[in-house]
Amino acid sequence: MSCLICGEGEARLIKKEGAWDVVQCKNCSFVYITPLPDEQFLHLHYQTYLPAGDADIEQWRKMMQGVFNRSLDAIEARQGLSRGTLLDIGCGYGFFLELARQRGWSVYGVEPCAHARAYAASKSLKIDSKDLFAQMYKDETFDVVTLFYVLEHLLNPLKYLKEIRRILKPGGLLLVRVPHTTPIAKFLKILGIPNKIYDVPSHLSDFSPNTIALALGKVGFTEIQTFPGGATRPHALMQHVVSSGSGLLADVLYALSGKKLLIPGVSKTTIARKPNYEAA
Repeated sequence: MSCLICGEGEARLIKKEGAWDVVQCKNCSFVYITPLPDEQFLHLHYQTYLPAGDADIEQWRKMMQGVFNRSLDAIEARQGLSRGTLLDIGCGYGFFLELARQRGWSVYGVEPCAHARAYAASKSLKIDSKDLFAQMYKDETFDVVTLFYVLEHLLNPLKYLKEIRRILKPGGLLLVRVPHTTPIAKFLKILGIPNKIYDVPSHLSDFSPNTIALALGKVGFTEIQTFPGGATRPHALMQHVVSSGSGLLADVLYALSGKKLLIPGVSKTTIARKPNYEAA
């Protein structure tokens, strides 16, 4: 199959996970799986992707709380003090939307997982089950659109990014948080350590800072900036230590390098802007 970003057909194998090959485009270096699952498979798969127990949901909130706070800080620093309309795609339990609402934003969410959507709705949040395209939002509806660990799950990321650009107001912001798994996968392969680190078929692709910038640029976003954006705090002790330590190291090196050095293998946050009319 062709690369999901540049459309070229030549790719090199990184590793196999189950029935899927994880490959890297020889032209643009984007990493994706082949063959891709179909939409029906993914819809059913994501009904059980998020945990449903109360304790697990609370752990999820604690895990993401720091990332959510820093993400909203970054958005508001670029938007000024004014609040507006915010759409979170793949909003899960609605924790980020709750935070944004507390700060004065008008918030909306899209979430395919039924029990996560029900939990978010219990917090009086406006959450829809429909696919983004089925929403048929009007042009220039939102000031901000966010995707936390969502882009890597999408069959056609460029198609979604184009739709997001359409529904953003001129000057509006897109914030994307994605993992960056490939450097770790290649390192483990050298060491001969078996793993399923890509989490296939839940994750369909893997973005580096370069490939996320390429994808955003192709659909017309500007002012693209990628930064560490904080670390998740998993409940399991070893995962918590590794995530917290790597996140701290990423922040320190990013700051000491004058906001240039991004550690490979850790999740990152990217913000981009839809140009104003006069700049388009």
